[in-house]
Amino acid sequence: MTENGSTRRGSWRLTAVGLGPGDPELVTWKGVQAIRQAQLVFVPRSRDGERSLALRIAEPWLDRARQTIVELPLPMTRDPETLLLAWRAAADGLVQAFQARDPSGQEAIQGVYLLLGDPLLYGTFTPIWRELGQRHPTIQVTVIPGVTSFAAAAAKARWPLATTSDRVAILPASYETDAAALARLLQDFDTVILMKAGPVLPRLLASLAELELLDQAFYAERVGMPEERLVMDLRSLPPEPAPYLSLLIVGKGRG
Repeated sequence: MTENGSTRRGSWRLTAVGLGPGDPELVTWKGVQAIRQAQLVFVPRSRDGERSLALRIAEPWLDRARQTIVELPLPMTRDPETLLLAWRAAADGLVQAFQARDPSGQEAIQGVYLLLGDPLLYGTFTPIWRELGQRHPTIQVTVIPGVTSFAAAAAKARWPLATTSDRVAILPASYETDAAALARLLQDFDTVILMKAGPVLPRLLASLAELELLDQAFYAERVGMPEERLVMDLRSLPPEPAPYLSLLIVGKGRG
């Protein structure tokens, strides 16, 4: 037992693997190797009954006869108390899966936590990692980066994100929906990337129209997935909410 009363876990390892935006061909070779080598596979689940997108992407490299798949419920909310409880429950759920696989705590057990995009950019892993560090500090954690959705979208759109001394801002869209906020951002940055834009898309489109920037932006959703959509003419978008996995990229002086 350790000083905090938990079982010794010096041989338990967890790797957070960024799967990229959705195309399995964009998963790094290092990420593929980590998935194949793992005995435990953890994935976040946002809604009951909805199939995990992370599992769908990683399916080619999973061996369900050998690996244990664990889905960790994580609510889509901004309530700090609810989120904290969910992150703690996820961290404890990770440890319980390791304990079930290795009750003695002596074996070399490898787990992977799979998530879209990059683990350290607006990902579900960062707060869980913090809770693991506080509650179960002997688990060894590593991170394998992933291709971001905005990088993949920009490549599809043939839209340079930055050149020479250009400045780039990456922000959650729900906090930057009004025209004044966007105008201030574009005074300081040449490219503004607004993540998870779908739920607030009508307000974003209205603000871009007010700033006369509809021709200097594009929209993408579910990048790299079979249902991918890339819209270069924002005027063709209906003023209604869109999927959560979406983004808007605004580039000053483009269009």
